[in-house]
Amino acid sequence: MRTRLLPFALAAVVSVLIGAAVALEPYFAGDVAGALALQSAAPDPGWWATPVSRLAPAPNSYYVMGLTAILAFVLAGWRGLVLAAAWIALEQWGAESTKAWFGRARPSRELIAVVGSPSGFSFPSTTITFFSVTFGLLAVIAARVRKTPLSISILVFGLVMLALGGAARVALGAHWPSDVILTSTICLVWIWATARLVLKKK
Repeated sequence: MRTRLLPFALAAVVSVLIGAAVALEPYFAGDVAGALALQSAAPDPGWWATPVSRLAPAPNSYYVMGLTAILAFVLAGWRGLVLAAAWIALEQWGAESTKAWFGRARPSRELIAVVGSPSGFSFPSTTITFFSVTFGLLAVIAARVRKTPLSISILVFGLVMLALGGAARVALGAHWPSDVILTSTICLVWIWATARLVLKKK
């Protein structure tokens, strides 16, 4: 029992430490330089970052959720499907409301380029939360099941899409690099803890 609860305790500690740090700082050292470096490397984000970001809101999110459910079932059967459905449902129900807990402001136009007029708070990133419970979850499941060409391909696909989603949000100036990195860290550590409980390592 203690071994089963340890990953959840670790996830809780990680979440509290990250949450406390984010609540104290509007952005971290390296955020401005990191965002400017990415924006300099991709000076015209509209052709790639905007379409990637639009995978999170409806109606595109429905296709992503459907794909996640199918691939989770292919990888791990009904257990994988239940895991995917539970995390997606939790994200859809409460992800946006958690922003008010931290009150972190969006990046300033005085510091980096900002595309459009992002509203609300910056952390946690709702887009990256969605990418984590879909693409990130698939990567976690793929890492726990028997290694096959399909599972390895889905693992790589999930990680690439999660990284691409984070890069897109920073390129558009909607989030600081720390927003996307720490959001995905919190999400993935909880998904990992749950997957350890639900799925047997093969």
